[in-house]
Formats: sequence, C-alpha cells, structure tokens
Amino acid sequence: MSKILLVAPYKNIAESAYKVAKNMGINTPIIIEIGNMEEGLKAVKKHQGIDVVISRGGTAEMISSSFQEISVVEIKVSINDFMKAISNVAKRGVNKIGVVNRANILIEKNINYEMFGVKIYMRPCENVKKISDEIKNLYNQGIQAVVGDKLAVDFAERYNLVTELLDSGEISIMTAIKEAVNIVKAKEHERLRSAQLNAIIDNIEEGVISITNDKRINFCNRVAKAIYNQKQNLGYSDIETLINTDRSEMITDINGIEIFAKVIPVYSGEKHEGNIITLQKVSNIQDFERKIRSSLYKKGLYAKHHFEDIIGESESIKSIIDKAKKYACTNSNVLIVGETGTGKEIFAQSMHNYSERKSGPFVSINCASLPPSIIESELFGYAEGAFTGARKGGKPGLFELAHQGTLFLDEIGELPLEIQGRLLRVLQEKEIMRLGDDKIIPIDVRIICATNRNLLEMVKQGKFREDLYYRINVLKLNLPPLRERVKDILPILKYYIKKYSKKKNGEIIFKDEAVHILENYKWPGNIRELRNFAEKLVVLCEDSIVDSNLVSSLLNEEAATFEPKKIIEIIEINKIKSLKEIEAQIIRQLSEHYTPDELCSKLGISRVTLWRKLNYYKNEKKEIHN
Repeated sequence: MSKILLVAPYKNIAESAYKVAKNMGINTPIIIEIGNMEEGLKAVKKHQGIDVVISRGGTAEMISSSFQEISVVEIKVSINDFMKAISNVAKRGVNKIGVVNRANILIEKNINYEMFGVKIYMRPCENVKKISDEIKNLYNQGIQAVVGDKLAVDFAERYNLVTELLDSGEISIMTAIKEAVNIVKAKEHERLRSAQLNAIIDNIEEGVISITNDKRINFCNRVAKAIYNQKQNLGYSDIETLINTDRSEMITDINGIEIFAKVIPVYSGEKHEGNIITLQKVSNIQDFERKIRSSLYKKGLYAKHHFEDIIGESESIKSIIDKAKKYACTNSNVLIVGETGTGKEIFAQSMHNYSERKSGPFVSINCASLPPSIIESELFGYAEGAFTGARKGGKPGLFELAHQGTLFLDEIGELPLEIQGRLLRVLQEKEIMRLGDDKIIPIDVRIICATNRNLLEMVKQGKFREDLYYRINVLKLNLPPLRERVKDILPILKYYIKKYSKKKNGEIIFKDEAVHILENYKWPGNIRELRNFAEKLVVLCEDSIVDSNLVSSLLNEEAATFEPKKIIEIIEINKIKSLKEIEAQIIRQLSEHYTPDELCSKLGISRVTLWRKLNYYKNEKKEIHN
C-alpha cells in the first residue's frame, strides 16, 4: 500500500501535521518523523514503500537529490506565517531583523525593505555555509534579531541575537499534504495502468521490445525473450541489426525461426524518443490466416464433396478418379472438360478436399450466370467509390476470398474476351488489383476451370484467348458421359432412388428388360438427367417393381424434352427494319426449338453473346408494342 512520510524539522511542525492529517481524514497512511537533514535521509531508508516525502528547506532538497524515484513535496511558508514571525520579534522592540532560511522556503533572492519602522533583511541561502556567512554579515551590520529555519536560529543564538523560528502554519501543511495525496493517487493510477498494459503486452502473441534513444531496452515481454531464448532482459546488441536498417518491416531469421519484425518510431511531439519493435513468428501469422480462411466455411465457401461421393464401378470412372487424385496433389491449374451433367463441380470439390488446400476456402462461380458488366467486380473486387452504388469500404473479389484455397471457374468458355485478358494476368502474376484501387494484393489460389465446349475450336475462331487456354489447360481431365459408363447407370440410379424414397418401405426392383432400356438410352443430360429420372420413378412406381413399360414412358418424356423439333425448316421474317432485327427474329425462333447450349453450338456464339442478342430482341419487341 502507498505511504507518505513527513519529515518535520522540529516538533511544532510535527504536531501541526498530525493534527491536520487527522482532521483531513485521509486514507493514505502518513508517517511523521522529526529530525534534521541526516535524520531525514535515515527515515526515508528505514520506511519501505514510501511514495511521497513531505519536508521543508534543506531536508526536502537533500531527500529529492538522494532519492530520485521518490516524489518530494515541500512545505512552504505562507505570507501569514512570515508576518506572524516578524510581528512576534517586533513586539520585543527590535527594529532590525534578518530573515535567513533556505531559498526554497520563502523567496529566492536578497531583498531589503522597511515596514512600520522595522528594517527587514531577506537572505535566502543555498546551503549551510551560506546561512552561517549571512548571519555573520548581518550581525556585523547591526541586526538585532534573526527569523529563520532551525539552522539559522542555531547560528544566530551563537551571537546572542533574538531568534524566532519561521514556522509553517496549518494551512501550509494542509496544502502540502493535499498535494502529496494527489501524487499518491496519480502514482497508484499509473501503476494500475502500467500493470494492465504490461499484462496485455506480456500475454499477446507478439514479441514487443521498447528501446530508448540512448540504446537502452526499457521493456521486453515474454514472447520476445522466448524468441531470443533469453531468460533475462535482452541487450541492445541482440536487436541492433533490426534498428540499423532503412526498412520498417522485414522478415528475418532469429535463432532459426522466421520472424516478421516491425520497427515503429516513438515521438514526443516532434522529437524522436526511441523505437518499439514487434516480432511475430511467420508460422503464427500463417496459422492465424488459416483460421480466418476457415471461418469462410460459415459463409458456404467450402467444398462438401469428396472422391468417395462419386459412384461408379466402370473402368473409365475409376481411371478418371485416379488421375484426379494425382492432379489434386499438385498446385497446377486443371481444366475439367465434360458434357453438361457429368459432375464437373463434384470432381473439382473432391480434388480440393484431397489436396493440401483442403483447410482453405473453395470458391465457385459460374461464368455464364453473371452479366458481363459485373463479372469483373465479382472476380477481382472493388474499392470504395469505384462506381455508383459501390459498397462502403469496398468489397473483396472471389480471388481474395479463395486465398490459400481453390477457385472453381465453371463454364470458363463463356467468359468475355476483355475479362479473359485480365484473368490471364492474374494467373501469371499471382496478384490482383481491385477495381478503382491502386494497391496490389498478392494471392495464393489454385485454379480449376470447367467447360462443356471445345475451347480449342473457340481459340481458332478467335472467341477464346490462346494464351489463356494454355495457361488453364496445364492438367486436363476429360469426364466421360454416362452413355460411356453403362455399368454405372444402375448403381447411380439406385443411390438416388434410396435418397428420394426415405419414407418408402422396401426396395425398387428393376426387371431385366427395364435395365436393358436404361443401359441403351443415350442420357443427353447425363447424371443430372438420371437423378431427375430417379425422382420421378420414386413418385410413380406403385408396386416397387419397375418394368420396361414404365421406364420407356418416362424416358420418352425425357427424349421429348431434349430432342429438338424437326419441323423448323422455314423461318419467317416480319416487318424488316434492320439486319439486327432480322438476326433477333432468327435467334428467337431457333430458341423455341433448341436448348441454349445447342443453339450456341449451332450458331458458333457464346452464351453471353446469346444473352445479349435475346435482350436486344426483347427491347425491340417492347418498342413495337409501344
């Protein structure tokens, strides 16, 4: 607990101090000792845990110079105290009075003046010898009395002069005690803040070292000591190389550990007062980053499928899975090619979960699902104010979200040419820049692309960049259509039947004729079509036995859905306005008989182009009706 020591030069001040402290009712303990300068020093040494010393004159000065860590409050002499002492001496018929005392008690320079017929000689002194010399000089000048501190009174009595102690009254003592109590409270508050700050700094995961301008380390937390394998505080030589560099941030080796060090200058006003060094293990930063990335699972940025989820016993699918597992163990870009519904994204997710990046995010985007105007901002993100309606603070793109994970670009063939160029640069440089920003952001992303189109043919037609094609087509995975893995049709069908018939009792049994029809059907929609077929079958099969009639009827419905009409031999063109309107009418009529993929293939255009031309037709149609 904090304590105050009051060293009184004589008994009167001690008694007054005791009385004042009692009346003030303060909680801080006050120890009162009586003594001269030497006795005052002994009192400070004797009492432990002293925060503030209250004293007067030379004793206060000596304690302050001897114990710099202890605050010293001086008891001043008020004008009332001074006038009272002068009055007491004047009453004895004395008209020449010398006021001799330590300079810090009353005034700091010599003054002579006369008051009510009494001549007063003020003589503040720096030390004991000066007090002795001044009294001798005043005596030779004919003074009759001396008012002063204990030393001055003792010297004056040697000359048989009238003496009066220059006492400090209760008001002066109360003022000094209040100041001492305030200092104690401030020190306790500072100690609490320091303890809290030290506890925080000592328990963070960063090493922290504080260095003064005179090359002293005045703080070093436990992490910094552990990094340097030091049980005690470090020496300046240990961190000298970090200070003597122009770089404020660096990765360095300390005792065989990769450390990210940061040097932060400390200023008081404009004056440089030292530096703070922070130290972080690179491995800890990487772990922390992984934890952040793993939190993306809560946002759905994860892969839920594994190779075990892929159903199939055919040699073709087993071979593809083996190849995909080998690809998963690398960081090379992969291109997955296959018809619609062959499971391209399932393979992409499985490869991610089989790779070293499985703890990182899996981010998927269908390049054909977004209009060209927003694909760029979705992939690369944007800065605040990049365009009208931009989110405050900006938005990270999919590349940033996929950092240290996998980015799956489905239907890569639908990506506009202008975006293809920027994508190529990102794949080459491994860094991105948000729209409207000027900062480069390094990324570590594994790219898996998928397409159901012939990209090489698109390259020849100038619809896909050749350099991008070879950048994404490092490792290629050709997924076989369902018609080429006949042995897998029934196992996959039974899997989906079981999935959709959880509330049904028993198992659906297929007759041989039904199996024969299933295995000879072409399955243009592949596994996606087979899954839909299973769901319909569960609903329509009433006796748990599937015969050829039921299978044929359901497949005929499917065939009617996928097979384009054969009757489109003539295209009618009405109200000719322009070539664009003719083109729009042709595309509109063809779209009634072909799927979007089939129409794109027949016309040799991308889905984005098809989407734009269909929009043109809709706008033209509105104008006609208006």
